[in-house]
Amino acid sequence: MPSLFLRLILSALLLCHCAARAQAVAWLWDEALLPSWSTTEAAVLQRHILLTGDAVRTRPRMRQPAMPAATRITPVLHVEVSTVNPPQDIEASRAIIVHALLDAAAASTSGWVQLDMEAKPSQREFYRSLVRQLRGALPPQIKLSVTALAWWCRSPAWLDGLAADEVVPMFFRMGRDSATMRDIVEQSPATLHASCRAGSAGFSPQEPFAPQVAARYRKTYWFDRYAWKRDGADLPPLSRSSP
Repeated sequence: MPSLFLRLILSALLLCHCAARAQAVAWLWDEALLPSWSTTEAAVLQRHILLTGDAVRTRPRMRQPAMPAATRITPVLHVEVSTVNPPQDIEASRAIIVHALLDAAAASTSGWVQLDMEAKPSQREFYRSLVRQLRGALPPQIKLSVTALAWWCRSPAWLDGLAADEVVPMFFRMGRDSATMRDIVEQSPATLHASCRAGSAGFSPQEPFAPQVAARYRKTYWFDRYAWKRDGADLPPLSRSSP
């Protein structure tokens, strides 16, 4: 049996190797700047869609960030389902969402396009069928990424057989379940759905985990509510120490 010291050294080396191998991608919302650590690839919001009452409201992002020509762009379509004034007929929005995502995919230089949509349990079947339709409508060379609320990772009905090429659980802004979900993510990740364990995940520097949590994932997306404009924002996320 190796000594405790040797096991600690091996664990540290493995963690460093995973952190170095992981790909970190910045989510760039309306006013966000491109951080230097994400010049290889960035996930850039292209359009907002708001489903509210009997209306479907759309708008493009406010300003395109400056970035090198070589940066691979994953366009993001953000679909917000109003909780204050829920859509009267969510099916009426299907064609608009499909068209908007295909339009976003046409701007992809990374080979990916991303749907960022939160849905209530009553909208789950619509969401799953929409993802299936989007995957079928996309060209085969474009892969479909979808974000997922953290609690979906505990509900197979949301993620089993979901027709996406990548699921990105968002381990931040988790609401009233935040403390419970943080404990699960940190201490018992094996209880999460397989789609939420090691492929991709979303984090925020405002709600940091220990570095080894992000290091489990091959690809991490980072959302900074300060839009990467604050001091230290150009440091790679895994290099920052937790407060």
